[in-house]
Amino acid sequence: MENNEVKPHPLPSPAVERLRDYERLKLQLASILRQTLASINSQRSADPHRKCQELLARLADDRFTLAVVGQFSRGKSSLMNSILGMDRLPVGLVPLTSVITKVAYGNPERVMIHYAASQLRTEARIDELPDYVTEFGNPGNEKEIAAAEVQLPSDFLRRGMYFVDTPGVGSVITANTMTTEAFLPSADAVIFVTSFDSPLGREELEFLLKVREHVGKIFFVVNKSDLVSTSQREQVLAFLRNRLTAVLALSEPRLFPVSALLGLQAKLTNSEGQLAHSGLPELEESLTAFLTSDKTLEFLLRTCKLAMSLVGELQMNSSLPRPPSAENLSGTTEQKTAQDETSASFTGLLDSLWEFRKGLIEKSPTQEQTLALPAGDSHRIPEIELMEATRQPCVVCSFTADVMFRFMAKFQFEILVNAETRSQLAESGGLCSLHTWQYSGIASPQGISGSYFKVLMTLSRKLGELTKSELSQVTGLRTRNLVTDAKKCRACREQRVTEERAIQKLLDDFGTNPEISSGSPPVLCLPHLSLLLERLSDFSLAKRLIAFESALLERLAENMERYALKHDALRRYLQSKDEEVAYHRALSQLVGDKRLNSPWHIEYIL
Repeated sequence: MENNEVKPHPLPSPAVERLRDYERLKLQLASILRQTLASINSQRSADPHRKCQELLARLADDRFTLAVVGQFSRGKSSLMNSILGMDRLPVGLVPLTSVITKVAYGNPERVMIHYAASQLRTEARIDELPDYVTEFGNPGNEKEIAAAEVQLPSDFLRRGMYFVDTPGVGSVITANTMTTEAFLPSADAVIFVTSFDSPLGREELEFLLKVREHVGKIFFVVNKSDLVSTSQREQVLAFLRNRLTAVLALSEPRLFPVSALLGLQAKLTNSEGQLAHSGLPELEESLTAFLTSDKTLEFLLRTCKLAMSLVGELQMNSSLPRPPSAENLSGTTEQKTAQDETSASFTGLLDSLWEFRKGLIEKSPTQEQTLALPAGDSHRIPEIELMEATRQPCVVCSFTADVMFRFMAKFQFEILVNAETRSQLAESGGLCSLHTWQYSGIASPQGISGSYFKVLMTLSRKLGELTKSELSQVTGLRTRNLVTDAKKCRACREQRVTEERAIQKLLDDFGTNPEISSGSPPVLCLPHLSLLLERLSDFSLAKRLIAFESALLERLAENMERYALKHDALRRYLQSKDEEVAYHRALSQLVGDKRLNSPWHIEYIL
């Protein structure tokens, strides 16, 4: 297995876009429910509070479990790699052990190993996965692995797909078949994989009958289409249709001829033509259509209906007059005002749910369109760029913060040992409030006491001179002038110069290196993006930078919504690392790196 750099297909397919639209709808409903939860007093309304959390849990738990099954050596793992667009799952002719390999969204990549006899989990690197799930690395499952959970930064997984790679059936390792059969009831749908070089033998047909007992939806994939000619392919497909019709009583079984090998190569090399030739897009579209049609729309409608019932009950109860008591007789007017405001709040939430339900009903699952929520050009940004950008700080902020830390370290020493520098600082009134506290975070109490006393003495002298002034009407203004602002602060001047250097460096790179201007855009916070755009003369590049910033903010907003949903739903164990850090990255994108906008803390200094 090669652990090469991930380069997924840059432009999402209609299948992924449809998943994205469905998730937007789900998060929209979750937002209304979170507002409802915030409006409920959990002490006085314990039951409605619990019901609202249960509805949020329904949305947080909503994942589509897709199991990939079939005989060994049919290319199940290769097919999953090709759909994900990354070569991460081990492939080969040797059967896997009786270990379930679950594939979920995660960034950065990692593997969590679950043991059969323990609740403890072990984290492993992706390149260590074969040591746990292959017959070569874990013969006979001697390590007693219950499951391996692979976390990958794939947009297909991020949008609700939960892949499960099952051990191949029909091999000499009988435990493999037993493990796969035991997992079938947990699957929402199954991809059954056979291949053109050995299509649908007797054991496969027997296994298919067992699959039909537990799973209602089966996608029949015939892998390795690149090994046969067009005429041979049609013959095999006709043979398979006849057998499936005879054995499973399927009237018109749909088969998906694919080449997992070509599909993966196409995604890694961004080859549109080769991807179409692999047959993979038709399978992905069908998978997503199933996920985003009747099943999921019914799920959203049902959850919305339950939410409307809950909010309607809360609205009705809040509008009923409360019986007087000794505690509230004196505050009847204030109590009625608060009661009216609460009732109006629930009425507004109920109206929002009605509008949401109306929008869902208007979307027919039979229409050949995505579930429509407004979306700009942000979905055209390559997925890998967005995934990486959500974990990276602004390049200008990072450069400036490093320079400013070195500046402050040198500065605090200079004002301690150099009398002239100390006097200049005192005449300027010290540093601004921000940089004063940053200075205090790096200097010792002894250093501050031995340096900053001069600032206080100088300000004391200037204030004393004001007492002798006859211009009493401008004394307040003259006192204000003694306060050090950003214009007089030496550290602020240094920061501005450093930011200018970083911005100019980007402009020079854009002008001299075409690959930089046409490649992945740099991550910039909004303030530094604005500074760059003020000097950028290339209009097309400016539009691309703005589109990238738009997509990045949208991605961070989605991660924040997911975090809030899982937190309120008491499903924190479902949170990904991206979601856990989204709030901090979002604030950094809006106003710049914390190191440039707040005092330093000892953790950063260490």
